[in-house]
Amino acid sequence: MAVRPPDDVLDAVAVVVASGRAAGDGLRWEERERYHLTLQFLGPLTRLAPLVDGLASAVGERAAFSFRLGGAGAFPKPGRARVVWIGAAAGGDDLVGLAGAVSAALAPLGYEADRVLHPHLTLARLKVPGDAGPVLAALGPEPVGEAFTVGEVLLYQSRLSAQGPTYSVLERFSLRMLDTNGRSA
Repeated sequence: MAVRPPDDVLDAVAVVVASGRAAGDGLRWEERERYHLTLQFLGPLTRLAPLVDGLASAVGERAAFSFRLGGAGAFPKPGRARVVWIGAAAGGDDLVGLAGAVSAALAPLGYEADRVLHPHLTLARLKVPGDAGPVLAALGPEPVGEAFTVGEVLLYQSRLSAQGPTYSVLERFSLRMLDTNGRSA
């Protein structure tokens, strides 16, 4: 389950990534078509229909919200990084709330969240933990791209290969849109 930023935001991410690539070695950079904000990893899907029904209800009850990427970081920590990412400059709490609604809908079906969500878009991975400090400095703490409306959640299927994962969208779930007065549109 994930949110995909719009193309203009991904264009801005690509500009920032170019700076990061120049600053560090030993990183495997994600391809642009793989960029997304994960809400929950599901693993193998056994029965799709109950999952779709539960998600449609849970996501449809949530209001759309504004989100903006910004601020580079690393997991588990910059000095021993395995993953380099861009986080949330705005809307992070809303994304965590959405992930909580998704998790609550999926838990009765046996899909437990494996960790607390830290909103981020993965940019690169390191095979061997290393110092990501120079890359993080190049990526910078500033917001990346414009704010965008999170209006849908995507259920992705991932197929692994030697070239990395390939994602395809199985289902789309719309959030409730609000008018300028904050009422359901």
